[in-house]
Amino acid sequence: MEKKRFIGLMILGVLLLQCIGNKLYAQEEISDSPITLDMKERPLKDVLKEIEQQAGIYFSYESALLQGLPKVSFTVKQEPLESCLKQLFLPLPILYQVNGRYIVLKRKPKQVIVSGFARDKASSESLIGASVYEKATRKGTATNNYGFFSIALNPGDIDLTVSYIGYKGKVISFKGLGNDTTLTVDLESSIALKEVVVVASGLESQPVQSPHMGKLEISQQTIRATPVMFGEADIIKTLQLTPGVSVGTEGFSGMYVRGGSVDENLFQIDGNPIYQVSHVGGIFSAFNSEAVRGMDFYKAGFPARYGGRLSSVVDIHTKEGNMKEFHGSATVGLISGNVSLEGPIVKDRTSFAVALRRTWLDVLTAPGFAIANSITKKNGEKNNARYAFHDLNVKLNHHFNDRSRMFVSLYNGNDILKGGNEWFNVGDEDAFKEKNDASLRWGNLMATAGWTYVFNNKLFGKLSGVYTQYRSSMKQSQRNTNNEKGTEDYEEYFKETSSVTGIMDAGLRTSFDYFPSSSHHIRFGGDLMMHRFRPEHSQTRSVFNDKSNNDEIGAVFANELLWAKELSAFAEDDWTLSKAFRANGGVRYSIFNIDSKTYMGLEPRLSLRWLINNDLSLKTSYARMYQYVHLVANSYMNLPTDAWMPVTKHLKPLISDQVSLGAYYNWNNSLGNFDLSIEGYYKKMDNLLEYRDGYTFLPSFSSWEEKMASGEGRAYGGEFMVQKQSGKLTGWVGYTLSWADRQFDDLNEGKRFPSKYDNRHKLNIVAMYKVSPKVELSAAWSYASGNRATLSLENYQGIVPTSYYQDSSKERYYSYEELDYYGERNNYQLPAYHRLDLGINIYRPKKSGRMGIWNISIYNVYSRMNPFMIYKSDKKVPNPNYTAPSGPNSGYIDPYNYVPCFKTIGIMPIIPSVSYTYKF
Repeated sequence: MEKKRFIGLMILGVLLLQCIGNKLYAQEEISDSPITLDMKERPLKDVLKEIEQQAGIYFSYESALLQGLPKVSFTVKQEPLESCLKQLFLPLPILYQVNGRYIVLKRKPKQVIVSGFARDKASSESLIGASVYEKATRKGTATNNYGFFSIALNPGDIDLTVSYIGYKGKVISFKGLGNDTTLTVDLESSIALKEVVVVASGLESQPVQSPHMGKLEISQQTIRATPVMFGEADIIKTLQLTPGVSVGTEGFSGMYVRGGSVDENLFQIDGNPIYQVSHVGGIFSAFNSEAVRGMDFYKAGFPARYGGRLSSVVDIHTKEGNMKEFHGSATVGLISGNVSLEGPIVKDRTSFAVALRRTWLDVLTAPGFAIANSITKKNGEKNNARYAFHDLNVKLNHHFNDRSRMFVSLYNGNDILKGGNEWFNVGDEDAFKEKNDASLRWGNLMATAGWTYVFNNKLFGKLSGVYTQYRSSMKQSQRNTNNEKGTEDYEEYFKETSSVTGIMDAGLRTSFDYFPSSSHHIRFGGDLMMHRFRPEHSQTRSVFNDKSNNDEIGAVFANELLWAKELSAFAEDDWTLSKAFRANGGVRYSIFNIDSKTYMGLEPRLSLRWLINNDLSLKTSYARMYQYVHLVANSYMNLPTDAWMPVTKHLKPLISDQVSLGAYYNWNNSLGNFDLSIEGYYKKMDNLLEYRDGYTFLPSFSSWEEKMASGEGRAYGGEFMVQKQSGKLTGWVGYTLSWADRQFDDLNEGKRFPSKYDNRHKLNIVAMYKVSPKVELSAAWSYASGNRATLSLENYQGIVPTSYYQDSSKERYYSYEELDYYGERNNYQLPAYHRLDLGINIYRPKKSGRMGIWNISIYNVYSRMNPFMIYKSDKKVPNPNYTAPSGPNSGYIDPYNYVPCFKTIGIMPIIPSVSYTYKF
């Protein structure tokens, strides 16, 4: 018996040693035997046999496993076996398990798709960018612009977490889930103050995790709290406080992003572009913060779904409207008022949201003009002026069912500026009256109607029809009358000049979101647009003693309307390659046809993220952008008289190529959670436009093309930002070091010159502190190197022809005048710009959840008169040779000398403001 036991133990020991040896041998083979293969379109079985021969291992599987699989192409060179197996089976529905020298193959379990919508529980409004995360598998995704998500998971027990900043997270648990499912997740706001709506960020907006570079999401709460001029919460003014965005001109809402121009920014409302985004010459932007639900801002690494501009994208989403109950607000400020209302038309089915903002500057100034005219009336003089603007946002939403939804979005913004004067002398023999009037109107009309549909758990689509119109018209008139009407000597002369410019777009847009797996989020779609340009239409009408004469003058392109067609298509994929690597790649293709000329543009885009650990990542991106329209302007300000012009046969599309590299770090310590980022960029721009030297001397009938020169530009620099988004103290510090220049063969003797807004240094410090649930303080300090200007540093004597002729001939008179000599372009840098703004919000809770909010703000606290413009003048200095007159016949000696100098003008002193908002 013992002998048999001994023999049995010996046999068992031999078998164990053999197993151990086999395992060690297999491990040695896996680690030390590299594989080299180059097989094209071969059956998987052939590839497995070749690997078996080179690695000395065996694949174990059922024969049915390989049936129906496509042929594969597999190429590796000196790769370890483990690496080869990962590459081979990653795209295939096969799992592998190493067991000694045997590789066991099994079919991957069928995944289930969990899809649905994330919404606000109180209003049923969609939550953009909400995070959807499955803890066990560490798989996650984020909702799109309509709150839709889709995630593929292994069947079985699933705990799905849905979270959104400012809301209580929610966990949805499934036991033994084996089929696809669709659900609606309602999140409850965790904000103590119900009137504050935070629109930001889930997984996609976390700087460390997201693959995007140069992207910001700014909440409505931040926009409201940031102190600005006249207490008007303003999206663009808030963006001006971030790195890489230059202010342009003091107090105005222009944006110059990473060396670009003001017309290189794409502004969208609900996916539709608008062309004029300023009121009062730019002091206010056209975006009413009460109508805004969320905003995405890109300045690099542009996703392929955006196109048409070089420098930035501001994508604004308006409120959808509360599906359950009525809410609204009313704001009264120093110069404007704001009213908004939202609620259900059919509960849980149809909702509306309306926001109206209007200034009452015209009402406030009317009494002043009335008093002034009553004083000057006796001198035969009267003056009048009026300015007003409004913004109207309307949004309608209807849910047919959980899969199908329709929406209509409307925006209308208009400005009117009128002025005039009158001189008169009535009752005398030489009675006369002269009246001059001028008016300027400009505005946008944007409308879009769309339908969204969930085709299945993986595919979401949108189809919309869009219409956009921008129009600017200016009219001037003069009326002169002599003597009393009805008398023999009565004369009347009337002249009116009007000009109109504008652009109109109409077309269709489609976009689709496809989720083939948890690691892929594919977007694709296209646009078909018709553009109508009215470069400039000018008309003069004159009447003398009831005899009229009509004549159209100054018409560009023979006063014709220019029609253009644009077709574009895009595809992009947000692909999680592994836990560490994630990419957002895509391509956009556009075709633009105008006046028998067709331009085509291929725009590749790529952003890569390398997650070193959960708190640190590196990113790089490349983007090419095309732009087919230009804003022809000749002013520091964004004026409504500026005209949008298309590309032509002679002026090619603008093109930019931008490369960026950055590092992002999430730092948690006792003070709170901080997001740190540093980005470097280089951008090259081609076919930029500038006015030619001396273009004002060209004949009036010259087309705008003849006045323009085409060249190139470049911009490069680095940006640093640290941001704190939670706790009592929030805010950010941003610093920019940048260079921007231009080069034109026809300008500045072909030499490079700095851009007008080449601000070398820019520093912004923004802080918001919640003293208590009812009191919030805010402060913003800005510093920037001065803008550039072209100044005449020398003068010379020149012969100038006058407008008068000799009496006996048509020969002109000539005179000697001192003329300015201009050297290099933008040869002077204005003094540095800096200012401090302070604000306070005081919340006063009312009954039934209502709220009153007082906002008190001070713009430019220490009244720094930052230069608005610079001009040539004389400076009075003491004359060192001056002696006082010694007698009655002594000649006069000026005690002063006058030295040429430059003087600056500032227009924005300290401006305090107060407003009150009532929310219900």
